[in-house]
Amino acid sequence: MKMKLRFAAVLLAAVMLILAVPAFASDFSDVKDSRWSAADIAYAVEKGYMNGTGGDKFSPTDSMTRAMVVTVLWRRENSPKVKYSPEFTDVPEKSYYTSAVIWAKNSGIVNGTSKTTFSPSASVTREQLAAMLMRYTDFLHYSTRERANLDAFTDSGKISSYAKDAISWAVKTGLVTGTTDTTLSPGSKASREQFAAILRRYDGVKFEHINRKANFNLLYPGDGEEISVLNPLQSTFVRRFYMGDFDDPEDPESVYRWIADYETDVFQSGVHNPTYPAMINFRWTCDDPVRIQKVEISEKADFSTKADVTIGNVFSLTEGVYSCNATNFHVGTTYYWRVRTDFRSVSGVQSFTTAHDRYRPIYLEGGTNIRDLGGWVNADGKQIRQGAIFRGAEPECYDFDDPNQFLTDEGRRQMAQDLGIKTRLDLQVESLEGLHMQGEWYGIEYFVRPGKQWEETLSGEGAEWLKETMEVALDTSKYPLYFHCYAGADRTGTIAGYLEILLGMDMKDVMFDYDVTTLSVVYKRSWYNDRDGVRTVFLEQLAQMYPDLATPQEQIEEYLVSIGIAREKIEAFRDYMILD
Repeated sequence: MKMKLRFAAVLLAAVMLILAVPAFASDFSDVKDSRWSAADIAYAVEKGYMNGTGGDKFSPTDSMTRAMVVTVLWRRENSPKVKYSPEFTDVPEKSYYTSAVIWAKNSGIVNGTSKTTFSPSASVTREQLAAMLMRYTDFLHYSTRERANLDAFTDSGKISSYAKDAISWAVKTGLVTGTTDTTLSPGSKASREQFAAILRRYDGVKFEHINRKANFNLLYPGDGEEISVLNPLQSTFVRRFYMGDFDDPEDPESVYRWIADYETDVFQSGVHNPTYPAMINFRWTCDDPVRIQKVEISEKADFSTKADVTIGNVFSLTEGVYSCNATNFHVGTTYYWRVRTDFRSVSGVQSFTTAHDRYRPIYLEGGTNIRDLGGWVNADGKQIRQGAIFRGAEPECYDFDDPNQFLTDEGRRQMAQDLGIKTRLDLQVESLEGLHMQGEWYGIEYFVRPGKQWEETLSGEGAEWLKETMEVALDTSKYPLYFHCYAGADRTGTIAGYLEILLGMDMKDVMFDYDVTTLSVVYKRSWYNDRDGVRTVFLEQLAQMYPDLATPQEQIEEYLVSIGIAREKIEAFRDYMILD
């Protein structure tokens, strides 16, 4: 009931918001169809450049403020993300215009009114607006060489010296027209409707590109450098696990106490999820502050294909030095990277290699305990394909008070587009099935198979569930596949274990893949100790069922065939997943 009430409240609020915000100029009570600027206002609103001032008002004759102008230009550039800087005392951290002011200042479009103030509420004059637009056009690397003769305007002598070129350029390009046939009114305040008209004209101008070549210096990763995809806590967990620190200790809790201390020291609250991989911080210099810089990463030296990694936004660290975080790299893989601008300037190319780490953790914004089943080397020394099967926790929230972590909208996009997930296999219990969003986000196919655990799969309903689930999990046409339960531990661990054993992974590695869930929100997991060691008992029972078969891989395959899985399907799965 609590959940239904919250949903109803959110839906009502959304409906009220939709009704309150006009979508087109004709919806504004103060913009009649006969008004000279009606079409311009409609254009600016529909493009997302400008909004109303509240209720059903646009306030066409109100003055544009400095904050409004930079916000509109920032929106025109798709609202690029910036790092907050307390440079101006009158620009608070969480105002609607904060990011726009920082972006415009960093881009050379506008300066402060003093070293410490921006004056966001100050009105903008027509000559000031022309100067801002000229600097914005320079920022876009369009030519601003054109000039008009202003002698026909009787008030041209009133143009401030700093704005003469800007006004002349704006008149020549048609962005600014006279307030009469003989006046420019350079010191008059620019109104909201005047700016809407200028925006519409601006989009119609065919500017000349100036393709000045930028010079780059790629700093990190260095050419030929090897980098681990694991964060420090994951690396320590790997080392301690394979040293035997977690092998059936007398006090099973003691070996996990160090994790809480380590998290406190290394991962401050809200900064980094311990199950996320390392973020690789790409850095370079560029001598030209061009509009867009983009990091390109590929597994091929000619960049003919794009690597399936997640690349963040480019930030300016200091003048001329830029940075961009990227993650979700394959293990044991050589990558090539370069920087490109939208004006065809391209840096040189450098390569780096990711280490042959034990496993490949995955970052999806908001998620937890997500990792690739690939990247391992099986007992025969052959590598298992990466990017085909992923395991993890529940990606969506069905309980507002739940402490688990769930994918944001960006995390869902990353799942579908960066990882390319085609199929989602949900192992949640039946009682939760009705609460699922049935989320076929971005066309991801969705299956629900309410889960069982190791000891339940060897008979009865458990065997029937296993057959239905493995029919999906072994179907390579549905890859890349993401399967999960709630926390990605036990029910997910059961299917992961079946698949990993079929692929011939060493049992120590299978155990590790179960135990590393310890780093997630569900905390401790131990192959030997959790739930009385049912996984060990399961393998013993399986061996008793097939005493003539020497390995768990052979025993698992025979059992799956006995419950109706075609042996050809298992062989096709192995052929696809095990690389020569």
